[in-house]
Amino acid sequence: EDKDLEYIISVTELPKVEIKSIENIKFDQYSVKIDNSESEKRIKEIAKNQPNFKDVSENTKAKEGDLVAFDYTATVDNKTFKGGEGKNTQLTLGKDLFLKGFDKQLLGVKKGDEKTVEAVLPENFPEKELINKKAKFVCKILTIKNPEETKIDDEFAKNLGAKDLKDLKSL
Repeated sequence: EDKDLEYIISVTELPKVEIKSIENIKFDQYSVKIDNSESEKRIKEIAKNQPNFKDVSENTKAKEGDLVAFDYTATVDNKTFKGGEGKNTQLTLGKDLFLKGFDKQLLGVKKGDEKTVEAVLPENFPEKELINKKAKFVCKILTIKNPEETKIDDEFAKNLGAKDLKDLKSL
């Protein structure tokens, strides 16, 4: 009472943003024309990367490109280890996708054969103490299948999620 009053007000004000019209912005519009032969070529590539396999006769030996299915038990220094068993493991021979040099040792096997394969366990093997150790895999061969050319038809297109072959080509 009978004294000056002093106070502080803080006001937050949003800035004014001027939005310019986007109607005057210029841009290039491209139209891509795909030749029919390009579509055909791409579909053939897809078919090549999705081979079908058919069972071979009893005494046929496995060769490069064949799909071999086998059960295995692996040991290091004659001891079993975690992750050292596999059931119905499938390998396409020649792709070297399992362990380096593994599938080359399965060349020439027949259905029902038992084959011991040796391979070095890789750097990314989950059991750290076994990395770079040589393992013995006793493999029991279940089946051998030959690749057969994939027919490019409506069924093939449906497996890829299209309605039919015509739809696949337009996609």
